[in-house]
Amino acid sequence: MEEAGCRKSVRLRRAAILGAGALGNLIADGIVHDLQESWQLTGIMARSQAHAEKAAEEFGTKACTKLEDLLAPQPEVVIEAAGVAAAAMHGEKILSSGCSMILLSAGALADENLANRWKEQCARTGSKIYVASGAVGGFDILQALRFRQKQLARQGMDEKLSLVVDNFKAPASLNGAPGLAGRKLSETEREEVFKGTAREAIAGFPGNVNVAVALSLASAGLDETQVSIVSDPSMKENRHSCVAEGAGVRVTMDFASLPDPNNPRSSSLSAWSVLALLDSMASPVCFF
Repeated sequence: MEEAGCRKSVRLRRAAILGAGALGNLIADGIVHDLQESWQLTGIMARSQAHAEKAAEEFGTKACTKLEDLLAPQPEVVIEAAGVAAAAMHGEKILSSGCSMILLSAGALADENLANRWKEQCARTGSKIYVASGAVGGFDILQALRFRQKQLARQGMDEKLSLVVDNFKAPASLNGAPGLAGRKLSETEREEVFKGTAREAIAGFPGNVNVAVALSLASAGLDETQVSIVSDPSMKENRHSCVAEGAGVRVTMDFASLPDPNNPRSSSLSAWSVLALLDSMASPVCFF
């Protein structure tokens, strides 16, 4: 039997959450109940004091409405679950503090000036940006293809890497997007509401195509990734169909998940992906 004096205490790693909506609350619940042996939730931030206090009381953590208060306990990672605008507003300050960021709203990285400022802060402070896999997977093989493309380019071979991402969603998950210009989608007719590059897609549908942006950044790039968005009233799931080709490899991936009941624009799988990432960060064995 191990003597008490020889036991090693486990230092809990510290995480905070930016966003107290459906996904933020799912992540908080997972940290408190499923990752309690490796992670401590130090705070949760919402735009309103009432929302922050409600979430904080439920999960036994600190309620914050200001970023300075969220960062005060010096978490090592802030989980962004508040949308592209909030990520753009707070990301630079988070990274400049030396705190890393888990990013669910990968669409923020479509702004190259913003992305470059974030990278500069990471280089200065040693912080990192972790792009959560969200409602899909396959980042590993896409990055492998991109790496191989770089090798081939170095050898003088012009091997293109292409990516096509088709998104199929119910009208309720798309209504209100800026790209619809106030138009309400049909509840009976299927229609393609967008076709273009990933860069164009995130401008018109910032709450709907974070998946496409994340996949494009892991592989072909924003301007080389073709995206379509289809509104289908028969859809009960959010579906993402992806085809990548390059370096003599063709990858086909199809993902479907039910929308979060409290936020039809998102999938609960996005929250679970963050919890899996946190678990991997604290584990001696990591799956890439």
